[in-house]
Amino acid sequence: MIEINHALLSEEALDNLIMEVITRDGTDYGEHETAIETKKQQLIVQLKSGLALIAYSDNENVCDIINIHDFKKIQALESS
Repeated sequence: MIEINHALLSEEALDNLIMEVITRDGTDYGEHETAIETKKQQLIVQLKSGLALIAYSDNENVCDIINIHDFKKIQALESS
């Protein structure tokens, strides 16, 4: 997995990526539905605070927004 700095993306590209991740099948969990705009703002806050990052998987040919701790675990597994 390769980390992509969210600050390098245009506002439009970041918005499109966030919307794609939010609306991806299998990404809505929990008892209560959360508004798309709320989910979008939560991801933006997580990206800006460093709690999440954009990761590109060349194996799956897909970008995702993942928790920084999960990214570090994946990096450790890939390097072993």
